[in-house]
Amino acid sequence: MTSTARDLPIRSWLIWLTAIACLPPLGLNVLVPLDAALRDALQLTAFQGQAAIALYVLGLAIGQPLAGIGADRWGRRRTLLAGLVVGLCGGAAAAAATDAATLLAGRCLTGLGLSVVLVVPRATLRDLCSGAPLQRGMATISVAFALMPAVAPVLGWWLLVQGGGWRVALGLVPLLVAMGGAVALWRHVETRPAGTTLPGWDTLPVLWRHRTPRWLALGFAAISSVFFLLIAQGPAALRESVGLDGRAIAWVLGGTYLGFLAGSLWAMRQSRHTSGLVLCHWGGGLAGLGVVVIVACAVWPSPLAWIVGMLIYSTGHGLIFPSALGVVMQALPTRAGMAAAFTGMLQMAVGAVVSGGAALLPGSATQRTAAVAALMVGAGVFALLAAHRSAHTAGLNDDA
Repeated sequence: MTSTARDLPIRSWLIWLTAIACLPPLGLNVLVPLDAALRDALQLTAFQGQAAIALYVLGLAIGQPLAGIGADRWGRRRTLLAGLVVGLCGGAAAAAATDAATLLAGRCLTGLGLSVVLVVPRATLRDLCSGAPLQRGMATISVAFALMPAVAPVLGWWLLVQGGGWRVALGLVPLLVAMGGAVALWRHVETRPAGTTLPGWDTLPVLWRHRTPRWLALGFAAISSVFFLLIAQGPAALRESVGLDGRAIAWVLGGTYLGFLAGSLWAMRQSRHTSGLVLCHWGGGLAGLGVVVIVACAVWPSPLAWIVGMLIYSTGHGLIFPSALGVVMQALPTRAGMAAAFTGMLQMAVGAVVSGGAALLPGSATQRTAAVAALMVGAGVFALLAAHRSAHTAGLNDDA
């Protein structure tokens, strides 16, 4: 790590890392209220509309291991700047699209570029601290990550109805990416430790051999996939089951995603005296309870039940998000970039498959949402229980 990086206070670093972490969820959630406008303007099919979300998530998944390799081999700063340039090009292409192919390609490229923002801030934080401070820092970053799902749908809807149209709403993404790149060029000095293990795909089997982090990563990916499912299927399900319009959908989804913020704040507070593994179990239980309420909406739909179910689920998701990442990264301290990358890749890959594949299933949007949410959270809770069983026989701090 450079002396310049050491001289900067951790609070200053945390403010910057928290700010830059807002970009990927902003790029994802700003699309939520634009689905109808995009379909009308570009003649998108229902599947293409959901593909605009799924391909963005897929780009985030594919890019993370590449970002991890770059962050560990060439450094955090260079990798961050390169990714932001790619994200800027993709965001501009999507905002200027005149057909479905250009929109989808631009969205995928945007996700690919912004994948670095899911890796570099976490790896940088791991460079600067460990243990409880790392857990608190991860939770702080997740707080900002949590604000965007709540703010972005309302912001996108406001830009749409104020006469700016969907191009202005999507154009917000490359504008903010460009601003982030300018700050990164000036602010983000190199932090990669001199002893960082040279990266390679061998990190995946190393991570896989650590049973507790492995099961945590799988459980985190399964439970987190419901978040992407709600972004893709939620507007149609709410419109179909309880007759909400675009404005109400934006406010309901944005409001209930504040549960993610509450969960992240809870994780930040509890990390002082509660292990990350225990916080993951609490989060899994809350997510499961929320999905039970969402499943009930398939039989007895009501706006209140949707709000309560999504709020409880998102609180559990916010609790498990920083906790699972902190435990996995703590287990591989000399491979922090790749550990963050592979965990995030798994999360986004499962989310892309679930959010895109759910549209191909039979039944109504409400039925698809309820069935897939129950399946994925059930799988996630099973994986968390497996992590609990293995925690007594596998160490969390040895980098085998």
